[in-house]
Amino acid sequence: MMQPNLGSSGADTAAQDNDVRAVRDTLLQLRKRWAMGGDRDRSVDLGALLGLVIVRRVAHLTGCDPKAALPEALRYIAGTLEPADRLIVDAELSLRMFADRLPGPVADELYGPELGQRRDSLALHWVTLHEYLGVPVVQVPRNNRALRGRREEEAFTALARGLTLESVVRADGIPGAASRPSAVVIGDAAWDRIYTVDVLPTAGESLYGEFSEHAGGKGLNRAVALARLGVDARLFAAVGDDDAAELIVEYLVKRGVDTSLVRARRGPTPTAAVTVDREGRSFSIAGKADRIRFDARDIADIPITRALINADAVLLTFEQNSEVLSAVAATITDQQPRPWLFVSATPPPKRFPNQFPGYLETVDYLIASAGELAALRPDSETADIATQLVRHGVGAVVVLQGDSCAMYSAEDRTAEPVCAEIQTDRPGSPGASSAFVSAFIARLMTQPRPTDPDRRRQAGHDNLQWAAAAIPARTVNEKSIPDSMPTREAIDASLDAS
Repeated sequence: MMQPNLGSSGADTAAQDNDVRAVRDTLLQLRKRWAMGGDRDRSVDLGALLGLVIVRRVAHLTGCDPKAALPEALRYIAGTLEPADRLIVDAELSLRMFADRLPGPVADELYGPELGQRRDSLALHWVTLHEYLGVPVVQVPRNNRALRGRREEEAFTALARGLTLESVVRADGIPGAASRPSAVVIGDAAWDRIYTVDVLPTAGESLYGEFSEHAGGKGLNRAVALARLGVDARLFAAVGDDDAAELIVEYLVKRGVDTSLVRARRGPTPTAAVTVDREGRSFSIAGKADRIRFDARDIADIPITRALINADAVLLTFEQNSEVLSAVAATITDQQPRPWLFVSATPPPKRFPNQFPGYLETVDYLIASAGELAALRPDSETADIATQLVRHGVGAVVVLQGDSCAMYSAEDRTAEPVCAEIQTDRPGSPGASSAFVSAFIARLMTQPRPTDPDRRRQAGHDNLQWAAAAIPARTVNEKSIPDSMPTREAIDASLDAS
């Protein structure tokens, strides 16, 4: 079963302190063995460490399981500590961070199999080690006893706090980790039940069809699509404590999505039933009772906040309530540089009040179908709603309508939207929106942004056309919606064919 991460809110300092103490106590037990330098005693329960966001993040970046990623995560966080703390945790956990910079005999002592030997060596070579690091010498211990008690506790508390609260890893800080544009997707992960029929049934009608089950959810679909397009996609979603949750997490890992922000909550994993006909028309029913939800306190949790402000892009769906949307916008709005903020207006929201919500002023791109946009202002035309949103502060509104898409932008000097065609006979089929939104985001994150207004308009058209080509580039016969998402090569081929 996946490691549960029930998570405490950012305001719950007591809960965070408890988490830090639990991690510190596990580390203190671990150092009594040969720690990372040799066989770890099986009596040490590593559960408090393996469920940490930073450990799971390193596991994703290195392509290994959390237990194998643990030493690298410890080294990464230890590298952020003050020099004296870094030396203590390095030697006592035998992390071997400086092994290649020390004379052989010193390294053998410093990273030896016995904790007492490692302490003795650390005290004996304290000044020399600081000189190797090129940092000022502080608090020279007279012997290994001077390292025990409060001094060691302070060092391991600092390490535990970093492990508990950090969620961001620089690609150059982990050997073998590639640098890619990163996006945090906030949306649902669900277990989909797909019913495929020749035609959609009418009331009272019974039909034969095919049935299958797959991982799904609007957030999950978009995260998988982004990962397939080469983006470092991190999904922030809640799953239950059931078998479906385990299947979803395993699926995401295999598809290259970072699951370090996926949180297990008590209760059932969200489910949805999707019925699709041979023309691609569909309807879906999502479970409503006992639905797992985030709230604004989850966004204030420090690892989540750190992940958001350090991402290149953040994608939200309307699966979240307005409090969560507002909390995300407030978290990133003053950051310099600030992540792109995309909102996929799905599922169709309830009608907005006369005054548009304030969080929209932070949104760079709002992407919606004409039907989803109409739900915001039922009595207005599509173009009028898009224009109102742009005037309210949204950077640009992208609208999908049948076989075309259009972008209304505050930067465009003309009154006309930028338009592109969608070359497919199934523009509204399941997964079409996920493919378009993810391709549009991936394109923006990897293409240079022209400074000239006319060239920006042309670039906007090219971005729209490439994203539109993602819809027919999907694997049409694939029943799993996220598995139908296209690669960059498939989108390029679709664009060439059109």
